[in-house]
Amino acid sequence: MSRRWLAYAFLMMHRGIRSAMDEARGGPALRIGGVTLDTARGCLRGADGAEIALAPKPFDLLVMLARNPGRTLSKDALLDAVWPGVHVTEDSLFQAVREARRAIGDEAGQVLRSVPRRGYLLEVAAPPAPAPPPPPAPAMAPLDRPALAVLPFANLSSDAEQEYFSDGITDELITQLSRARWFYVIARNSSFTYKGRAVDPRQVGRDLGVRYVLEGSVRRAAGRVRIACQLIDAETGHQLWGERFDGALDDIFELQDRVAEAVAGAIEPSLQHAEIQRAQAKPTGSLTAYDLLLQAMYWQRILTIEGNQKALHLLRAAVQLDPEFALGKAQLANMTAFMTVNTWADEAIQEEGARCAREAVASGRDDPLALALAAHALAFYGADHSAARAAAARAQALNPNSAVIAACAGWVYNFNSEPQVALEAFQRALRLSPLDPAIERTYVGVSSVHVAFGDYASALEWAERSVQVAPLHSPGHRYVIIANWLLGREDAARAAAARMLAMFPAARVHIRRYRDTAFREKLIAALVAAGIPE
Repeated sequence: MSRRWLAYAFLMMHRGIRSAMDEARGGPALRIGGVTLDTARGCLRGADGAEIALAPKPFDLLVMLARNPGRTLSKDALLDAVWPGVHVTEDSLFQAVREARRAIGDEAGQVLRSVPRRGYLLEVAAPPAPAPPPPPAPAMAPLDRPALAVLPFANLSSDAEQEYFSDGITDELITQLSRARWFYVIARNSSFTYKGRAVDPRQVGRDLGVRYVLEGSVRRAAGRVRIACQLIDAETGHQLWGERFDGALDDIFELQDRVAEAVAGAIEPSLQHAEIQRAQAKPTGSLTAYDLLLQAMYWQRILTIEGNQKALHLLRAAVQLDPEFALGKAQLANMTAFMTVNTWADEAIQEEGARCAREAVASGRDDPLALALAAHALAFYGADHSAARAAAARAQALNPNSAVIAACAGWVYNFNSEPQVALEAFQRALRLSPLDPAIERTYVGVSSVHVAFGDYASALEWAERSVQVAPLHSPGHRYVIIANWLLGREDAARAAAARMLAMFPAARVHIRRYRDTAFREKLIAALVAAGIPE
């Protein structure tokens, strides 16, 4: 990481040097399969003309290879062309190749091929192609999902040469936020047209067609750095979220990573909350499948049988409106699992959930949130632990800075009887979003992991936290019972069971999904002994 940013710093402080790749830009568009390298605008476009987020170095790598289709270019030649005058290791090249493959949909490496001990080539010929019709200037975000523009962070330091640091923060945030697929992030090329300009976020929203704007500033002085950022509603100009980060300059690259992780982790739930509120106020006749999904999430959070039934109805309507809506199917599957835990789902609903989970995994391979939600449901129903684990791991790789994805992955590993891996995922979810509106589910997950470790006192502490923040979330009550019983506090366990049955008269054991049979039987025995019916 440090070498990458050192290279970037060197280039930013020597702006008079133009690389060979800079000179190559401005020529004709180059086509690679279903995507187009728009060298005139310096961006990558999909078949629909929309920009695909891609950092400058992977873009330059694609341009170099596309101008030499079918020809193997050595690693040294690519390093010299993409990082002119700068010494970087092959790790930088490997990372650029990975990002380029992701952007063109070639993660298997069948188009951008690695030639062992020689270099890389583009297997499919990439002759110059007519440039696609130019998009509106500047390019507008698609209307089917919320869009966010990350404006260049302002350099408030007295040293003008520190521009590279503030630009580096902006680049890292665009890259991290682009990993989420349920909202759209405007590409760097458009965002950086506002560099050095004092602009009203509402004007940016009108210019770029975005609902949200992230802006910030960087101030360095006396060996320390302060980074401030805020999320703005581009329609009203109101601030939705803001945070400030302070750190020493001992390792500025570690600080960049920490800030990018924290901001990316906080932005997603903030955007989701704002979108849910927006969908609630939208006229019924104009609801899209995405709007129906957001409304369902609102009712799911009510934590009542009536609210969950309404959420299920809305999710079914969303999937009916758009049968290819992988995220809708995944949310529906996750919804049915939640209803099953609370004894609000019959067998038909459970079968519907398992089916939707399988379909979402099959069709949502590039949507990390859909993969994570569907993986959780698959593991919950015990339908396919191996497929669930693979989907969860892929979701984490696609978007490592989502608290929801980390929590879902934690439950998948937990059901797969991998407590240490599960704990790491749950801890990451708590770090990314300590105020998550559904944090009780993560608390219960941590409790379950501690039961697996045999640390029943910690298990009880986390289960009680879950009950405290969400009394209507029944799994928290189950683990209060289990932890008390395993601690030898039988009277406390029976009292907790009585409280649970008073709140959920139809409550049953519902411990059937852990892969480790002995562990599952231990949980069941504790619940039954305390008075919960099987």
